[in-house]
This record gives sequence, C-alpha cells and structure tokens, in this order.
Amino acid sequence: MESRDTEAMLDIVRNICLALPEADEHIDGFGHNTFKIKGKSFVISGESEKGFSLSFKSDRETQELLLQKEKYFKTPYIGRHGWVSIQNPDRED
Repeated sequence: MESRDTEAMLDIVRNICLALPEADEHIDGFGHNTFKIKGKSFVISGESEKGFSLSFKSDRETQELLLQKEKYFKTPYIGRHGWVSIQNPDRED
C-alpha cells in the first residue's frame, strides 16, 4: 500500500474515531496511532512492510464472527482480550 493510501485510510479512521464523544488520539511507543476514550484504547492503526493495519476492540461474539472472514485475524498479544485486526482494509471493510 502506498504512503498516500495509508494516509487516506488513516484520515478515514481518524474522522470516525474522533467523532465519538471524549475520543482522542495518541501515538504509542511503537509509533501507532491509538484512539482512546477515557484512557482505554479501542482502535490502533499502524504501518509495516505489509502495509496499513487496523486493530480494534470487540466483544468475544463479534470477534468470533469476524475471525470467520478471510481478511480478519486475532491481533497478536492482545487478541485474547477480544482484539481483531485487518491488514490493508478498504472502504468497504
């Protein structure tokens, strides 16, 4: 994914997340854009050699439903807490 595509996707995510009451954005220690409400993370975005990634907190039932879809995977390290990730999402995802 090209850098401008990554920036465009991050802008979309940012607009959605920051529209929520009390939401704010932080850059974490790994350089990921992290969106929080009252200090609790609910969306984390990042970029690697594989492209743009998006991780988000879900309940267990939603996590199981999403993991049945090809594009979604359990977020490393924090997936056991309901986090789901997607690599290179598009607008439809």
